[in-house]
Parts: sequence; structure tokens; C-alpha cells
Amino acid sequence: MRDRPLPPSAYAVLAALAAGPRAGIDVLDEVRATAPGRAILGPGTLYRVLRELREAGLIVRAEARPVAGVDERQSSHELTAAGRRVLLAETQRLERTVALARRRPRRVKS
Repeated sequence: MRDRPLPPSAYAVLAALAAGPRAGIDVLDEVRATAPGRAILGPGTLYRVLRELREAGLIVRAEARPVAGVDERQSSHELTAAGRRVLLAETQRLERTVALARRRPRRVKS
């Protein structure tokens, strides 16, 4: 996963975890709030992506922190140092891609 561009769903999960540990449902809510109208992440995809990111060493399960009203079995995830590096590198790659696209003339067919 580190040697190629990240799928949008993986990037969205890493970006949601950039602010700190979050439970899966909170990651899902964050992604939906930042990309309204775009169905890039549903519950099944979320848990598959979380597993793949854990296996790649980009995230880990966070230490359990008791929170009032939250099921203690609900696990949170957080970025590893490698996850932060990959998120930064992917963000920079996307920024370069957007900058390149903005510099190119747009041709509109009539």
C-alpha cells in the first residue's frame, strides 16, 4: 500500500485519524462530513480498510480510554509514525496533481 497511490477510501481513513484516535463509527462520520454526497466509504468498506491499514503498519488499535456512554468493546484506531508519513506523502502527491491540472489549459468542446 505504501508504494502506490492510496485508494480514496484509505486516504480518507488516514486523514480522519490525523487529529487523533477515533472509533470506527467516528471515522465513518468524519469521512461522510468531509465528503458529503460521495459514497466512498460504507461500514463494510471501512472495516476492510481499517484491517488493511493495520496490516500495512499504518494504523494501530489505540489504547482503550473509557468514555461515558461509549461501549467499552468499541475499539479506536490511531496513526503510526509510518501512517503519518504516508498521509503526508499522499497529500503532497495529490496537491501536485491538482496544481498540474490547474496549470493546464482547459478545452471545452462545443
